Formats: sequence, C-alpha cells, structure tokens
Amino acid sequence: MTSKRLLFAEFVVWVFAVGGVVSAGALLVGYLVGGTLVAAKYAVFLVGVALFGLGSFGIQPTPSYKERKRVTLESDRQTSFEARLQRVPPLRGERIPFHNRIGRDKKVFAASLLVLGVSLVMEFGLGVRP
Repeated sequence: MTSKRLLFAEFVVWVFAVGGVVSAGALLVGYLVGGTLVAAKYAVFLVGVALFGLGSFGIQPTPSYKERKRVTLESDRQTSFEARLQRVPPLRGERIPFHNRIGRDKKVFAASLLVLGVSLVMEFGLGVRP
C-alpha cells in the first residue's frame, strides 16, 4: 500500500509541472501572437478556462444510466511525461503503482486552478491590465 503522503506528493508534483508548462506555453504563445503582456495574460486565462471545463467534466461521476463517462482523461497506462515525473526528487526511489495514483481528471482540474491563479496574479499582483 502506498502512503497518502507519497500520493499527495505525486499529485502536487504533477499539478505544478503541468500547470507550469501550460502557463509558460500560453504566456509565450500569447506574447508572440499579441505582442503584449495583456495578450499573454488573456491567453493564460483562456487556456485556464478550457482546462477548468475539461477537468470539471472529468471529475463528474458517471451517470447511472451510462456505462462510462463521456469526457475523461483517465487511462490504464501512464504517459512518458508521468514516468519522467517519477524521477523528480520527492518521488525518486519510490514506486507508486499507476492504478493507486490520484486520477488525471482531478489533476487536470487542480492544474487549471493553478493556471487561472497565474492569470489572477498577472492581473492583480503585477498590474497587467488593458
């Protein structure tokens, strides 16, 4: 049995890695397309909202009249990105079976909140406003 602390560490590492990569990518694309930090902030916000929607649908329970969910990111295998995250220091040397980990739908939902938080910090913390 995998400890709850280790499962939580894997969840946090995944959410911050995905949230950071997605935020940085949206910032870069937004800035390259729009040419301003305002455009970059809008790109981060729109990507965050899209991830929020995807994650929101994914964390919904399966309806009783259906056999499976319509929208989900779950699978029975880990991606190469997830395998690489297992070599990050808090997880290095620990074996977490894939079927014991917190689901991707919940991780995407949490990562969307992080991306939206980046947009919020840009607007209210850094003063990037139109």
